[in-house]
Amino acid sequence: MSRLFKKQGAVSHLTALTCSLVLVTSSAHAAFTITLNFDPSVTAPQQTVFNTAKATWESLVTGYQPGISLTGITINAIVHPIDGAGGILGGAGPDFTTTQAGFTLTTSGSMEFDSVDVASMSNETFNAVILHEMAHVMGLGTLWTNNAVYVNNSGQYTGANALAAYQSEFAAGATFVPIELGGGPGTANGHWNEVDGGGGATGIVGINPNIANSFGKDFRDELMTGWLNSNSFISNTTVMSFRDIGFTTVNLAVVPEPASMVIFGVGLLGLARTRRRSQS
Repeated sequence: MSRLFKKQGAVSHLTALTCSLVLVTSSAHAAFTITLNFDPSVTAPQQTVFNTAKATWESLVTGYQPGISLTGITINAIVHPIDGAGGILGGAGPDFTTTQAGFTLTTSGSMEFDSVDVASMSNETFNAVILHEMAHVMGLGTLWTNNAVYVNNSGQYTGANALAAYQSEFAAGATFVPIELGGGPGTANGHWNEVDGGGGATGIVGINPNIANSFGKDFRDELMTGWLNSNSFISNTTVMSFRDIGFTTVNLAVVPEPASMVIFGVGLLGLARTRRRSQS
């Protein structure tokens, strides 16, 4: 179980939070449906935030690659006292994985949040935390090495789909997607790279006008970097990384702008800088 810490008014992740994804199989490949098992401690308003986040990933990740026969991933979510305000915000991670069709995939996971800290978070912040950590449970950052798209401590992600997306979206001549090596355990090797602490722009700016989410935006604001900045967005690079680790997905380069605005505009604006995330 990973832990999520909070210090100096910011959320510092030392390992990844996770959420559950359940997939419904079809004759071609599994469709992607997220199922959450809530402990009675999770209130109805909190469940609404979880469901908003899961709907976003269900809109982006459409299924599994051919040859994968999983029926889904289940998450057990609990909000309960851990250590009071300002310490451990929560923890989560995959509980079990399986290998199918050459991919390592999560089959189940668990998530816990400190009830005192959650009570002080806005719905927008809580939604962003869940979105980020669901991605980790699905394998982004946590199963990269298992799926041979990243070598630890290299700082160079080389999965073909995400790299092609990054070339189209941010840097035409790139030979790898830069990976965070700072921030310590749980941040390093599991996130896209940015200036440590989110304190400055990377200078890597969206160049593709067909991808409304990222066009003209600095890479530091991408949801899956190590620190959360205001105006966070989900890039096509992130979406395509899921293809590299066994999923099928939409392609944001061909998603009409109104749809992208609906999918990604909720719960990702107005967030304070320096929320560190983590991986398992």
